[in-house]
Amino acid sequence: MIKVGIVGSEGYAVGELYSLLIHHPDVKLEIIYSPSRQGMCVQEVFNDLHGLRSLTFSGNPDFDGLDVLFLCIASGSSRAFLEAHPIPDSVKIIDFSREHRHTDQEDDAYVYGLPEAYRRDLTQTTRAAVPGSFAIAVETPLIPLAKHMLLNSELHAYSVAGKTETFARSKPDKGLDYDVIFDTFQVNQPLGHSHVSEIKTTLADLQKSFKQEVNLIPLRGGFNRGLYTTTYMDTSLELGQIREIYENYFEDHSFVRLVDRYPDVRDATNTNNVLIHLSKHQNKLLIVSTMDNLMKGAAGNAVHIMNLMCSLVETTGLQIKPSVF
Repeated sequence: MIKVGIVGSEGYAVGELYSLLIHHPDVKLEIIYSPSRQGMCVQEVFNDLHGLRSLTFSGNPDFDGLDVLFLCIASGSSRAFLEAHPIPDSVKIIDFSREHRHTDQEDDAYVYGLPEAYRRDLTQTTRAAVPGSFAIAVETPLIPLAKHMLLNSELHAYSVAGKTETFARSKPDKGLDYDVIFDTFQVNQPLGHSHVSEIKTTLADLQKSFKQEVNLIPLRGGFNRGLYTTTYMDTSLELGQIREIYENYFEDHSFVRLVDRYPDVRDATNTNNVLIHLSKHQNKLLIVSTMDNLMKGAAGNAVHIMNLMCSLVETTGLQIKPSVF
């Protein structure tokens, strides 16, 4: 069994990760470290976990003997945490914060955790950084085009997130609120979201000639969970050629599906899947995709990364039916 620990207790993504790990057939969850909640049961924070195996939050940072440690603390604090709590070299680290994504530091051995692009690298590393959810939503459907040097025009993306995205990652000064953002629709950091630089770096790494502008409009929808993304660009290729490129590339990737109709956001809810629909509109290629922001956008992707790092079948613990009704 793989012995696993979690650092952090804030955010829906932590609850989702906890649930995935206690159901994972090859994992034993040993510790969930959160000094601020020391002594509390996990179910006291995450009400949807009642009836499942319960752990008590620990205030003792003893990570010896672990195989994998998930860092689920606020972005900007993981480096400080690791400096204050030296982790044995034998422990694999999967970091949810943005600090270790595409860094230029020579001593930074973190692999960018986008399995559809960096699967082989993830099987050979002991350190991985979970990408941002908007970044995953935009990047994943563009990988085949980047790999074929076909991203040669400005990109325009609109990505609508469910209400859980607001509290998906740790926010020490805020608790979970199950009633926020219903019956609203808001723009969120248009054309200046922090994930844009992450997207551009990834695409430039996959297609060395990529220097195009990425225009991202993140939005908050009134639904519960999910990310619904539309991206369009100029291309002279016929739809059949594009479809063949996508089918060939994603053929051996377990969590990406091409669909023949515009997907519904619920089609991927509670799964680690990305559903992609392709269409041509004169000289424009339109890519419509949907995924679950807490699964593929956070906890599910992190477990996928762990499976690869630990030489497991990549779908282990992630074969879940979508909640469409």
